[in-house]
Amino acid sequence: MTKQAVSLLAWHRSVIAMFALLGPPSMSLVVRLPEIKELLGVSTSELGLLLFCGAIGSICALSIAARVIARLGTRPPMLAGFYLVAFGLIVQALAATTGSVLLFAISIFITGFGFGIIDVPINVDGANIEGKRGRSVLPRMHAAFSVGALSGAAIGTLCIALSVDLVTQMLVLCSTQLLLPIFVRRFVPQHTGQDEHHRNAEIERPEKINLFKDKQILFLGIGILCITLAEGAAVDWLALTVVKDYAETATNAGVAFAIFNITMTLTRFFGGNISDRYGRRLTLQVMAITGAIGLLLVIFGTSVIFAWMGAALWGIGSALGFPLFISEAGEGENSARRVTLITTFGYMAFLVGPPTLGFVAEVTGLKTMLLLITVALFSAVFFAKVMSNKKTVKA
Repeated sequence: MTKQAVSLLAWHRSVIAMFALLGPPSMSLVVRLPEIKELLGVSTSELGLLLFCGAIGSICALSIAARVIARLGTRPPMLAGFYLVAFGLIVQALAATTGSVLLFAISIFITGFGFGIIDVPINVDGANIEGKRGRSVLPRMHAAFSVGALSGAAIGTLCIALSVDLVTQMLVLCSTQLLLPIFVRRFVPQHTGQDEHHRNAEIERPEKINLFKDKQILFLGIGILCITLAEGAAVDWLALTVVKDYAETATNAGVAFAIFNITMTLTRFFGGNISDRYGRRLTLQVMAITGAIGLLLVIFGTSVIFAWMGAALWGIGSALGFPLFISEAGEGENSARRVTLITTFGYMAFLVGPPTLGFVAEVTGLKTMLLLITVALFSAVFFAKVMSNKKTVKA
């Protein structure tokens, strides 16, 4: 193996490690939100407002991510983001333990900002690795995140059962995020995504291109928005739909959500190979139609079995949209800027979309709101038509 190939493999493994370790600490905290609510002494609506501070932090980070990457490259914001996330999560635990609502709001803003400033560069790096390796790797990277998030939820649940205090839990789990940048720094290239004129003063600043005038970029952005809405809606509303509209127990609702997460993770794990064999466009279109069928089963099903089957198909349909749209954006000129823009579309939809859909559900009901998500998935089939259908493995 050449030195270049060894360096690329080390970079690839480092990015997978970052995807995998990004989720566990935060998800271990999420499962303890009922306890945090009691410690802070806030109502459900007040807790919702506090959590929205995290979304604001992420949106602020996403709004500057492209400029930061263009000036510094992906490595500095990506690695610094891990320190921000770890710091924010530890302070959240301290704030909850001491009952400080203001400190909790500030720390969750910092955590959200950290996530936002990681999310864009880590996907830019993933797209670059994919281009250099000549095969789909982003789906499996996102699968690593899903596995990490699920393990974090399991660890948090175990800590509750063992009566581990919140601060100890977060100190132990966040230590991985504090140490990770130290270990991976030398394997992650410094200048990925950085504009040439920031690297070399002798190079003139290029004329700025308005990517919003590019039809393909607009279609990719709207497409990833549609898919991400479907994923975010499942996270926020699937379990509640099973409880309210099927009159089922919280346990059966939890089973539906678990099925969604398992099928989504498995699809991401094997999705790269499927995409390489059948092409991105066809793969994404078939998956989106599958997800829409799953949503229709959830909406019109008559028993919890239909909800479970629908959740499985919904998970399959939501799994590959984010990585495949980013992969497509990563090809051609201005790839870093294109990936940055498409990633921002996706995360903005994930952050803002589900709460907005909550207002729709309040007026029209959950199942009617899910019909909008079904339409969004069918729309993704249309917007995916601008994607290439290049195959790297013979069918």
